[in-house]
Amino acid sequence: MDNSYFSKATGLLVGLARAPQHIPSYLRHLPFWARQPIDHEIPWISFGALDFLRKYVRPSHRVFEYGGGGSTLWFARRARAVLTMENHPDWHRTLTAKLVKRGFSNTTCELHVLSGDTPLAFERDPFFRRIESGTWDIILVDCYCGHDASRYGFTRPFALDLAFKQLSPGGIIVLDDSWMFRELLGPRPGWRITDFISPGPCRYGVTSTAIFEKLP
Repeated sequence: MDNSYFSKATGLLVGLARAPQHIPSYLRHLPFWARQPIDHEIPWISFGALDFLRKYVRPSHRVFEYGGGGSTLWFARRARAVLTMENHPDWHRTLTAKLVKRGFSNTTCELHVLSGDTPLAFERDPFFRRIESGTWDIILVDCYCGHDASRYGFTRPFALDLAFKQLSPGGIIVLDDSWMFRELLGPRPGWRITDFISPGPCRYGVTSTAIFEKLP
């Protein structure tokens, strides 16, 4: 995805023109430096995917997150339980403080610093294997992968493979920044994959977030 200022501005205008219903939400969540998605308690994903989640999430759902933030707070208000994995100590402290301040008792954010940046190093890493403690109705794959997916570029593909195995029947997987991982969006028997390309909160351009639906 072209990250030039011209491309971002053009993509933003085209995206809002195609989905004018997102204009009010975009204006409420303009990308000013002092306000981040965690302050707005909103997932930092595309508005199209967020529209899907608003209709999908139920109070009975159990959520697992590879990488947390505004999404953690958003899910905490809507789901039965949220378990979030973080690998950055500073961000973990920030997110944990927000959760404590809001008084959420249904949400746990664990810190597991990655021991390496290759699939071989991931095999026994608690950050990844913690998902195997149960099955989940919603799994968000939004862990750190570098701005160009070069370093830590294997984190999301590895997490996605584990997510397929731990998803409850009828559940969904949310893969953010799917434009960075086009190879993961190919046809999969038993799955419906929808890539939502649109503007999102607190960003100047458009982004893409893919939803994997496990079919009956």
